[in-house]
Amino acid sequence: MMADDLIDLFKTKISLLQNQALSGGIVAKNLHISDNGSGELTLYGDFTITLKVLDLTTGGAPNLNSLMTFTQQVITSKLRGGGYKSGVIYFEYNSSTKSFNFRKNHTYSIRYNFSCNARVVQINMLSQLKGNDFVLAVVDSIGYQFTDQYGKKHNSGGLAQRDGGPAVVSYNEWRKNKYIGVHEFFHTLGLGDIEDVSKKGRLMYHLGDNTSYNISDNERGDMMNFLMRNISDMTKGTYSYTNLNYNTLNLLSRFLKDTTNGFKYNKAKFR
Repeated sequence: MMADDLIDLFKTKISLLQNQALSGGIVAKNLHISDNGSGELTLYGDFTITLKVLDLTTGGAPNLNSLMTFTQQVITSKLRGGGYKSGVIYFEYNSSTKSFNFRKNHTYSIRYNFSCNARVVQINMLSQLKGNDFVLAVVDSIGYQFTDQYGKKHNSGGLAQRDGGPAVVSYNEWRKNKYIGVHEFFHTLGLGDIEDVSKKGRLMYHLGDNTSYNISDNERGDMMNFLMRNISDMTKGTYSYTNLNYNTLNLLSRFLKDTTNGFKYNKAKFR
């Protein structure tokens, strides 16, 4: 479940309020581009994606380690196999100079051949949450309800802000459905919910009666586009994601305090 209507409220212009350097949850190396000469670019690189988990439950989360391990494995697995996006308008690439002409646009099909390795790690203090790190907060319960396209109301096992924002899951719901952590994190990487009942086998289907948890090539392409939004950064060889519009600690604080979300958690842990 997304909270897109809250994103503008939570965005901040700069990270000075946190007084910590931006770090980000994406680090990449061995970046390079292959141009087939017919309007298709293939992007290569080795990516490490770090998701920090913050336990804010009142009674503790004894199964947290196993849930984190499962989430790490599934994120890595679902991002494997590359992705594809067509009709991408970007600057023209010169394969001879391995550079982009920023004065001329070109329409490309993009194949993402990224090797992605996920790290899901627990943090115990807010000081361990820096800059625009990816974060998944674990709470006691979530009171927010949503109405699907068929008019039926549903409880929320998790909420997230798309495009780099924080995610929150209910511990009890996460125990019932181990894929919730991945689902919410993939919102963070830019994916939307699916309510089409013919797509119950998709991981982003969120009406509670999934038959499987698959990711399409287009969805994978959307996430990899998030991992490398500015394709010209591919020419640097190495890359660390930094977005000045996000201050994770500040965003998470506002997200948790918003009464419309109905989060119940141990407030003493968030200090």
